[in-house]
Amino acid sequence: MAGFTPFTDNYSDLSDQHGYQFEFRCDVCGSGYKSEFHRSALGTAGTLLSGATSLLGGVFGQASQVAGTARDVTDRGARDEALKKAANEIMPLFKQCPRCHNWVDETCWNEQRQLCVNDAPKLATEMEATRAAVEIDQMRTAMQSEKVFSGDTSVRSTVCSNCGKPVGSEKFCSNCGTPVGASKCANCGAD
Repeated sequence: MAGFTPFTDNYSDLSDQHGYQFEFRCDVCGSGYKSEFHRSALGTAGTLLSGATSLLGGVFGQASQVAGTARDVTDRGARDEALKKAANEIMPLFKQCPRCHNWVDETCWNEQRQLCVNDAPKLATEMEATRAAVEIDQMRTAMQSEKVFSGDTSVRSTVCSNCGKPVGSEKFCSNCGTPVGASKCANCGAD
């Protein structure tokens, strides 16, 4: 595997002009692992040359342009080499499913079946998820058949008999001070 990079589309290139770093993701859950950051010798030299150019100009400016061109030409090979190193660094954290060929992390790997969880779900996890779904369904069914409230649901508000302003649940009107409350029962007429 010396000349090949085993990961194909499940990585992101986080490299910049200072060096190389890659993030590799599980094909099932998308969780990722970052490789170590490896400084680029050309990037460091280019940064130093750019600093000298801004201070001194002239010959250093031309040298900086040449260095930038050289970095662009050689960077591709250095980047590919850095990707290979990063893939080899991260590879022990992943397994490739022999059935679907996805690269998965340990969370998405069924060790008993030697397949990813898409191809061989972990039974204990699936049983607990199914049990929870059944309990939720039973709870919903019970709540739908249960009578939660009976009575008049029309909106009513208490108003002052003297000034007509809303008083809520107060004993006296906050606007005019009139005592609020029925002196007789509205249903039977008792005091």
